[in-house]
Amino acid sequence: MKGIKAFIAVFLLGILLAGLSACGGNDKGGYFFNEEEALKHFIQKEDVKGNIDLVTTVKDEKLLVTQTREKTYFVGELAEDKNGYYTERISDNVTMEDGGSWELNTLGGNEYTIYFEKDKEDLGYIQLSNGEYNILLVKGHTITKNGLSLTSAIKRVEAVKD
Repeated sequence: MKGIKAFIAVFLLGILLAGLSACGGNDKGGYFFNEEEALKHFIQKEDVKGNIDLVTTVKDEKLLVTQTREKTYFVGELAEDKNGYYTERISDNVTMEDGGSWELNTLGGNEYTIYFEKDKEDLGYIQLSNGEYNILLVKGHTITKNGLSLTSAIKRVEAVKD
């Protein structure tokens, strides 16, 4: 009888621990008390050698336009929920020469398209802190749709890593 009780106790403890670990963090590396700690973790985890520009959207999402290496970029997101701050990659690496664009889905399910151009100073393009590209972020997936006007979804941009 003692053996059965011990087995049940260990079994229930295992289920409890598994449940706690499932609730204890996101799938990208954990929660932090503030944005700065989450960003430090992001830089280390993603091995960022270049700049990071924090782009706040008109919907107050915080996108991390990240230069991992020379001419290679991806977009991450800095988010907060009841457990704290965390970061997550929301695009693959893209290597560019003169520019590029790709479509994004944020953690909140919003759709955007990001455009990278050299020497583009119109249509709401904003220069990245490293001066290499100008970017435009627009609502929706617009690459495959012709004839749409490109209205910027950027509220503000600030450098978080030079």
